[in-house]
Amino acid sequence: MVPVGSQTIDGRMSPHPPQSSSHSPSAPSPFRCVVFSVAGQALALPVEAVRRFLPLPRLDRLPTAPQPVEGVFRYHGEVVPVLRLGVLLDLASGKSAGGAAGGGQAELYAPLILITWQGRPTALLVDQVHGDVAVEADERLASDPSLSFNGCAAGAFPDRLTGRAGTVTLLAPDRLLNEAEGRLLDAFRAAEDRRLARWGGAA
Repeated sequence: MVPVGSQTIDGRMSPHPPQSSSHSPSAPSPFRCVVFSVAGQALALPVEAVRRFLPLPRLDRLPTAPQPVEGVFRYHGEVVPVLRLGVLLDLASGKSAGGAAGGGQAELYAPLILITWQGRPTALLVDQVHGDVAVEADERLASDPSLSFNGCAAGAFPDRLTGRAGTVTLLAPDRLLNEAEGRLLDAFRAAEDRRLARWGGAA
């Protein structure tokens, strides 16, 4: 996978290239994370969970879509659901100045984080991508128990990218959807695949 620091965001290089640091061979390697904001919360995913950053494309918004699904688009021939991360994390009541990832219709320039969920591409709608950062072993903290983010919180580390004091909450990618939500998303994606197949696969 291409390092996150050299991926592009809306056609531009990431503003935060990978940070180099010297470590002895016996020292634990830094844990690299992609930092972003949703509804005023500083969040992160492990770099290995992130496939690409994408600008928000034109979405097909369907009345049958589950509430967390903002819409769908086609990427390399596959139907990609766009999930409102603020809804998944129970932040729907919050809304940041930069977009509506916590609720409401997405802004035109809202970024997407493309991940893989159960072998298929899935996009997460966020308010802003700040870049990637290396987290040293001694910087890793337990997540705030009052901020479980629907059980997705897997830890925390000091916030050095967003300009806000405090910590960044690390999310566990495999816990973004529970089993029931995953089944509903699979059923919705399959229905959309069948719908487009009737039109000859047209986007």
